[in-house]
Amino acid sequence: MKALIFDYDGLIVDSETPEYLTWREVYHLAGLDLTEEVWKAAVGSVDAFDPRGYLENVTGRTFDWEVIERARRQKLSERQMIQPVLPGVVGMMFRGVEAGYRIGVASNSTAVWVEMGLERLGLRHLIEAVRTVESVKWPKPHPELYLRVIEDLNADVSETIAFEDSQPGVRAAKAAGLTVVAVPNVLTKHHDLTMADYVVTNLDHFELPGQG
Repeated sequence: MKALIFDYDGLIVDSETPEYLTWREVYHLAGLDLTEEVWKAAVGSVDAFDPRGYLENVTGRTFDWEVIERARRQKLSERQMIQPVLPGVVGMMFRGVEAGYRIGVASNSTAVWVEMGLERLGLRHLIEAVRTVESVKWPKPHPELYLRVIEDLNADVSETIAFEDSQPGVRAAKAAGLTVVAVPNVLTKHHDLTMADYVVTNLDHFELPGQG
């Protein structure tokens, strides 16, 4: 079998920009700016960047994180819940199904978050396998997430294409032996995506093998 495996955050939906912007607002209240260059370490990896610790280290201050996080998460939820599917994703999934590809999702996020999002966006019925951070021992950039989805789909690695937006995701998919299409967004434009086989601005600009 052949398969298409999609990352979720930053690839299917832009949930990462609201996360960055809410943290940037917290930093502004402390009199600092949180640049995209600094934030890039947080994108695509689990616990690679600690925005609380970084802010306290830079300012030499402590903060009431319970109060701050309550307000930040409220704003974050409101903003993330209105984010649409990113350009080209729906078309790619439908083209894939029509061409005989099985569809999977491999995400470093939680199952509750990914499943809720896929249902909200009307995509869940197209997807046969979902693997998230709870279902593996090692998240991306380790290849385990991709390897588990490949197993779930009974797919041939040589005929599986992964779609990613970040360097850790690209590394994970390549380590699993997959063809990788990178779709950088405003936050991952700083990432080194040269390991990817293709880099496109959105998935409308990528043609599946045998199509076009």
